[in-house]
Amino acid sequence: MPGPFDELEREAENLEKQSKGEFTKKNFVDAVKLLEKAQKIYSKLGYQGKIGMIKKRIAQLMNVIKHQRQDTDIKTKNEEIFQQRVDKVLKEKERFSNQKLAEQRALSPEVKKNLEKIDLLLEKVKKEERLGNYSRVIKRYEYIIELYKSIPKEVMNFSNEIYEIEKKLTALHSK
Repeated sequence: MPGPFDELEREAENLEKQSKGEFTKKNFVDAVKLLEKAQKIYSKLGYQGKIGMIKKRIAQLMNVIKHQRQDTDIKTKNEEIFQQRVDKVLKEKERFSNQKLAEQRALSPEVKKNLEKIDLLLEKVKKEERLGNYSRVIKRYEYIIELYKSIPKEVMNFSNEIYEIEKKLTALHSK
């Protein structure tokens, strides 16, 4: 007939098994709590060997928890840095677009008209490209380049845009 010590020992062993289950689920804090309960029971029973093993396991789990928190802190810090970069880029993009808008307001009606045509043509090019109508895309890109070149460089410099479109044209001609 099992005595009260046997029941306590079984309970402590059960707590150890539960702790292993929590460890597998990566619930390290719960695993530590269960081990601490088992440790108290083993203390009542006077099982010094078991107490020493549990203390070691608790120390290992505490290290895991510590590293997990550090990793989380590092991830959070990196996410904050990334978000700051994104915000900076978005602000720069907004500033650039506001600057471009201000430049357009100060432009002659002919230049404004050409810029509006370019914007419209760029939208059409995207649609045509999605549809796979490459001959039209090529013609539209060529016309866009003409429009860009018709705008004096002193007013606005579109060298980069022309270069990018010429790269796209080269790629389209190879299709």
